Formats: sequence, structure tokens, C-alpha cells
Amino acid sequence: DDDDDDDDDDGAACGVGVAVVGSGGGVDLLGLMDELPPPPPATLVLSAAAALDAPAFQQQWGGLPAADTWSVQCRPGGAVDTLSQLLAADHVKCMAFGNVNDTAKFYFFAQDTPSGALLLAEVVLNRSTMAVSATVKATNAQPVPLFSQLLREKLSTL
Repeated sequence: DDDDDDDDDDGAACGVGVAVVGSGGGVDLLGLMDELPPPPPATLVLSAAAALDAPAFQQQWGGLPAADTWSVQCRPGGAVDTLSQLLAADHVKCMAFGNVNDTAKFYFFAQDTPSGALLLAEVVLNRSTMAVSATVKATNAQPVPLFSQLLREKLSTL
């Protein structure tokens, strides 16, 4: 009789187990995942103290790849000039803006508090068609979808 468990029995002494895949996609070996509440929805927490000067913004903008690009249609007659104030309430800061003919361009930045990611956005709005296109860049892609969602929500209120 050899009781040293050195046998190479491929785990037969452990029996056969059943792994259940939980609703969150994880494997539930103990059958406990059914009792877990769903994870809370992701939220964007932007820093009120985020600061960035123009040369640093330009350096980051030039060095980062686009993390998200999208387009939306705003209502005709929307108050485009209030966009900076609307976003400032959520700690999204305007680095620069300007008008060339019928096009308004805005450059925004924010910092995601949990990840520390720097978020940058270029928003281009055609005043005659109210078509908006945006490019978002970030030092960490994790908060980009929520940041883009915030920008789209604010644009929809114009």
C-alpha cells in the first residue's frame, strides 16, 4: 500500500466536477454565482482639478492614436456656443475653439479619476448642416466609451 499520493491517476480520486458558466461569463465551480448581484454600471468620474497647457495638449494630441471616432447630427438652430459650458459642468475643459466659415472646432480635455487617463477630443461642427464629427484620444482606452457617450449626450442637448 502506497499512501504518498504520488500516483499518476489523472485526478480520478477527486471525482468528476461540473463547471457552470455564470451569467457574467465567469466559471462558477461552487455554484455560488447565481446569488451575486449584477455588477454596477460603469461610470465616468472626471477630475475637477485636471490641468493641461497648450504645448502639452499638442504633444499628447500628436502622439496618441485615435481611440474613438464618431459622428452625430444636432438639431438645427442648436446653441453651439454653449457646448463648452455644458461640458464644463462635467469637468471637461475646453483647450481651444474657433470658427472658420461655417465650421466650429473645439478641443477638449479631461482626466479620468480612477485610471488617471488623460482624455482628449476634437469636435468639429458644421453650422449649416449641424453635422458633428469627433475624434477622441486617450492615454488609457478604458474610459473612452463613457467619455464619448458623455460628449454625444451633451451634443444632443444643443
